[in-house]
Amino acid sequence: MNQALTTLIFLLITPMLFGQNPRFNTALEEGLLNFKMPENFDTVLIRNNPDMTYELAIKSKTDSLEIRYAIRPLRKRIDNFEKMAADTSNGHKVFANAHPNKSYQTVFMTVLINTSLQSGSAPVVPRFGAFKPDAVKSEFNADWGATSGYAPRITFERTYKNCMTVALHKDNAADVYIFYLFNDKETMMRLMPSAFHAMKFK
Repeated sequence: MNQALTTLIFLLITPMLFGQNPRFNTALEEGLLNFKMPENFDTVLIRNNPDMTYELAIKSKTDSLEIRYAIRPLRKRIDNFEKMAADTSNGHKVFANAHPNKSYQTVFMTVLINTSLQSGSAPVVPRFGAFKPDAVKSEFNADWGATSGYAPRITFERTYKNCMTVALHKDNAADVYIFYLFNDKETMMRLMPSAFHAMKFK
């Protein structure tokens, strides 16, 4: 009886932890990722927006810091790319640098444009810096990673004034985008260490 009750409780609270969007667990699995809820964080509702969909949002229980996780598994995209590359009947050329294992930086730049506050008519990519390869490998088991800080587009987020975005890529696994939303840097710097490695590749 106790074991059955424990199982029932687990099934009930699991959606509360990770299931605000049922695609989150599927994306974790397909993207070959692990996620551990940071201490003193709770899930919050996903806010529909036209700029960037995401599968999970968590917020500090004590301070103004929200983190959003967007996972883009690569397996289906790679399969489609390879089918297109093998099909010579339609005469379309497929460029090697468009392969999902090669286009992560270009896609990241698009994500930055879509989620950042834009003031002019021409899109501007916020500045970003890549992590050192050995660091991103040892800390996230990723093949590439980068980060950028900017003011978020109002349609993406209107409560917080600042956004720091981390991108992670692992070949044949997934592209991951993590959005840290905050108002003051002191709060972000104090709370981020406990959450920075919450998501890693297997």
